[in-house]
Amino acid sequence: MPEVSGKDDYSTVIGPDAQFKGELTFQGGVRVDGQLEGTIHTSGRVHVSKGGKLKAEVKAGGISVEGQVDGNLIAEDRVELRSTAQLRGDLKATKLLVVEGATFIGRCEVGVASPGVGPEVRPNNGAVPARAPAMAGSR
Repeated sequence: MPEVSGKDDYSTVIGPDAQFKGELTFQGGVRVDGQLEGTIHTSGRVHVSKGGKLKAEVKAGGISVEGQVDGNLIAEDRVELRSTAQLRGDLKATKLLVVEGATFIGRCEVGVASPGVGPEVRPNNGAVPARAPAMAGSR
């Protein structure tokens, strides 16, 4: 399996025969080759390998997915969805890379939010203004 980042980025590994339920909170990176259900919080990187399966909410510095994820992903920097990735959940990141073949079902918010920009300050919030019905017989 080709590594997305250097092996030193993943001080924690959930092996292919491991099943983990709970909350992981740490500073380094984690590579998930097995199954994890719960939450992950780290300022490091999270890598879900081809055989990896997450049912989790993930908040991390960076996230790369080659396996299956059912849950929301939030990355301070970049999310990468490789060709074998299957993501069912919402995604929020500064940068996004989606390789052809990846499956993504959910909402996506990418980029750095600027002050004063957002749905709450858009005129009419994108809605079409309502019109009064025409009166019969009026000219």
